Amino acid sequence: MHHDRRGIAITSTSAAATRHLDDAVTSFLAHRVDTNDHLAAALAADDRLAAAHCLSGFLHLLLGRSELLPPAQHALEMAGASLARRGGTARERALFAALDSWCSGEMELSAAILDASLAANPLDAMTAKLVHGLRFMLGDAAGMRRSLEAILPAWSQPVPGFGFLLGCHAFALEETDALAAAEEVGRRALALEPQDVWGCHAVAHVHEMRGEPARGIAWVRAHAGRWNAVNNFARHMSWHEALCYLARNDIDAVFALYDGQIRKIRSDDYRDVTNAAGLLRWLERKGHAVGARWDELAAIAERRTRDHALVFAQLHYLICLIGAGHWDAAYRCFAAMDLEARGGEGSQARLLAEVGVPLAKIMLADAEGSAPAPQTILRLRGAIARLGGSRAQRRTFEQILDDAETRHQAQRAVA
Repeated sequence: MHHDRRGIAITSTSAAATRHLDDAVTSFLAHRVDTNDHLAAALAADDRLAAAHCLSGFLHLLLGRSELLPPAQHALEMAGASLARRGGTARERALFAALDSWCSGEMELSAAILDASLAANPLDAMTAKLVHGLRFMLGDAAGMRRSLEAILPAWSQPVPGFGFLLGCHAFALEETDALAAAEEVGRRALALEPQDVWGCHAVAHVHEMRGEPARGIAWVRAHAGRWNAVNNFARHMSWHEALCYLARNDIDAVFALYDGQIRKIRSDDYRDVTNAAGLLRWLERKGHAVGARWDELAAIAERRTRDHALVFAQLHYLICLIGAGHWDAAYRCFAAMDLEARGGEGSQARLLAEVGVPLAKIMLADAEGSAPAPQTILRLRGAIARLGGSRAQRRTFEQILDDAETRHQAQRAVA
């Protein structure tokens, strides 16, 4: 038995494996590109390290792609075999149970198991970040905040990673509209932990929500040097900068960021695709032609018409197909969504049935020139948050409903 830097017990025969797992957790907290390298080193030192296998499984699922479910399930099997062979702590068994639940499609149950484990192990930074990310995907901002505020009293500046936890808290505060507190906590997080891009990102959100584009641009630019070692977060921060320029109606700057940063690397990561799709739709809505930029996004979307891992992503794939005018593929995407909603199981299938499919119908109806009943629009407005993503990202869906309502009112006036 060994312990990590915060005193959490790790079932392992290898001090080196525990050290490498600690490094993986730090990289995970920092959104660094080398997270999987540290995780591989941990498993090379101890191939039965249950916590490392669980983290590997979660990292696959957090990417929101259906083809990554099998490797996540393999990681689950490896963790289970390890626990059966040499036992494990209650925290390690909870990680396994939570991963098992998510692999089975029950994301809310997974989050509940992780939060229960945190109650017993409040300094477990890995689990805190996992449940934060999971509740973000579930659109549960109140749950994100509640989870962090339950454990933060156990933390203090000497505890390794305290700045990262404050960064998560800052984002949860922003998403629950506590903007002044979010900015204060985000700035403190960054002062304590210079690698905390999530806290930096939370402050960018604050400026956007307050309608402070000049301050938002200055903030993102001032911290651009922090993005060098992170994953696709650099492109996401360029997206935030582009939104600020869009608010100032500096469209040339928006396109420069889109072509030079946001889609410079034509990644098929759903987070990159959704950011790009939302930005293009907002530009078109303001009357700006986007040229052929929809085409490369639509090519990705056509490959993912049956990817049901995340409704948030699937709706954006549909937006890409509609934007590019790929109507056959758009209707295939909708048919696949409808089929999954009727026969699928788990959190995302239920979300498809209750929110995703009705919203997709509105998208297609709008493209056809028809409008839904106002009761449908009103019901969906109250359910949009369940799709996940941030408030800024969900603005795309809000605009879709705004446009549908405007069309309904116009058709009613004509009638």
